[in-house]
Amino acid sequence: MSPKDTALERILDQAIRFEEDAYQFYTKAMTMVKRPNIKDTLQDLARQEVKHKQRLQALLEGNTETIIAIPRQGKIEDLKLAEYLVSRPLDENASFQDVLIVAMQREKSSHDFYSTMAGIAEGAEAKSLFQFLAQEELLHKNKVESLYDEVLYKDF
Repeated sequence: MSPKDTALERILDQAIRFEEDAYQFYTKAMTMVKRPNIKDTLQDLARQEVKHKQRLQALLEGNTETIIAIPRQGKIEDLKLAEYLVSRPLDENASFQDVLIVAMQREKSSHDFYSTMAGIAEGAEAKSLFQFLAQEELLHKNKVESLYDEVLYKDF
């Protein structure tokens, strides 16, 4: 195993942990909301994080047939709410607003991470997967920011 392989393996291990953390975050967030449509959105995001983890694990295992990712067509709108809202640590007293702010900032961090990895990845499979995951995380950020806009901004 070459040093490059070891570095990629460490990056993939970290990315897998990010996806596991995101799954846990959305699963826990589902217990904090009552509205079915919001629970459904959070559950969908949790399921997508599991799929991301599976793709990363496939690349780690060298199973490139299962990681083929088709980039989304069209531009994903970035509402940029995460860049302006301040998050607080989540605890048992966290509001739904607190959860959404943390979620959108986590998705922004994931997007930034995968974008960076796509820029430095040497293998075509890794580069393609990281580009795909960057798009997916931006889409997740958009979903969470849109939910925030729909549920919380509508009162203004």
